[in-house]
Amino acid sequence: MDGSCGRSWFSKQHSMIARLLMIIIVCAGALLPSSAHAQRGERCFTETGYCIGGRIREFWEQNGGLRVFGYPITPLQTETIEGRTLQVQWFERARLELHPANRRPYDVQLGRLGAELLARSDRGGTPVNVAASGECRLFPQTGVSACGPILAAWRSVGLQLDGKPGVSEAESLALFGVPLTDARLETLADGKAYVVQWFERGRFEVHPENMPPANVLLGLLGREYGPVARAGRTAGDVPARIVAGDVGMDARIVAVGLDAQGMPIVPDHDVGWYNRSALPGQGENVVLWGHVLRFSHAPRIPAPFARLKELRPGARLTVYDSNGTAFDYVVTRQVWVRPTDVEWMLPQGRERLTLISCIGDKVIVGREVVDMSHRLITIAEPVR
Repeated sequence: MDGSCGRSWFSKQHSMIARLLMIIIVCAGALLPSSAHAQRGERCFTETGYCIGGRIREFWEQNGGLRVFGYPITPLQTETIEGRTLQVQWFERARLELHPANRRPYDVQLGRLGAELLARSDRGGTPVNVAASGECRLFPQTGVSACGPILAAWRSVGLQLDGKPGVSEAESLALFGVPLTDARLETLADGKAYVVQWFERGRFEVHPENMPPANVLLGLLGREYGPVARAGRTAGDVPARIVAGDVGMDARIVAVGLDAQGMPIVPDHDVGWYNRSALPGQGENVVLWGHVLRFSHAPRIPAPFARLKELRPGARLTVYDSNGTAFDYVVTRQVWVRPTDVEWMLPQGRERLTLISCIGDKVIVGREVVDMSHRLITIAEPVR
């Protein structure tokens, strides 16, 4: 049987207080796979606790990988970019966007972070003459030249357009865009001064202390300006593991965002942390959910919340973040609610851990899921 507290429909608008307007959760049971089903083949990174899958993974691996984009620092999620609602995933050095209406390879694009950030706040810098360090190329679109190691780095990677070996300038242009500033000396987030040049889709930085090709790197714009930074978080803060010894639970936690239909990605075999709820220790509602039944395609893998209903008041739960920091909670109550009872997921004005799973009077009859009509809400408070 396909286990599943499966599909969730979200319609939401988030303000500065992360206001959640409407949530309708439907447990699918045996006939409907979870939305995470389509995410098989993911590649996960212990360094940040996030995964990449589908076209995002394909694009990341084919166009420079770790060197160009860095590690993922958010899940795939919905954002409004230049007035359009898009599925995006943030990386240390970039934002990758899904544009499904476009033909390949333009259905995935590097976000225009360079143009966006310069338009928002161009702090300027001290002009640097790098023409003497090698060949220069003038870009007539902006009247700006790129020279030497920065031009070499720009030319070294590109969006694969023709299937031929090597990288053409058209392919580099398709990936990074044109330069928007001359090379200049800027003091960056680490407090050090670097020779940098801004392009439409990134900031190239000269690091002479590194051997080529690492002597020129794309700036860490995702870390410096992305949603994690804007929320005052670090990637290492995210929940990564939950342990409940009383029911033999020791499960990985993965952050979940929204898919193109506005539904959260529900992990098949892991616990999902709703990435717009609070972080452990942040003083607000930390929301986790998971399946209670196994999947027929993987019957040997237990569902993470299979025994959650056995927890009793006083049971201990420990959540570990990606830095290994432990946050201890004690179960205070469990309640059955209808799927439309959404207040359990809203901010509570205090720290608590909310675990959401499916439950019913007669869950399985004749190997079929017949009743997952309610949600089991498990509330745990921090151990003081």
